Amino acid sequence: MTKPLTRQQQWRRDNPRRYAAHLYVQTLKRLGVIAPQSCEVCGAERAEAHHDDYSRPGDVRWLCRRHHNQHHARGGL
Repeated sequence: MTKPLTRQQQWRRDNPRRYAAHLYVQTLKRLGVIAPQSCEVCGAERAEAHHDDYSRPGDVRWLCRRHHNQHHARGGL
């Protein structure tokens, strides 16, 4: 019997393009090619990378968790 997938594992399996874009940004950050910026809405220093277009994985907007969640909930800011 196989173990059920975690939510994260399931998301990765169901969203390979999004996951690849996430890994690409993590690699760019680790190599020092890009550095996290402050939230473009409120200026909070802790911000997450947001992809508007997954076909351009290195093109991200920086949003704090609150505004990132709002962006997805509302379909945009």
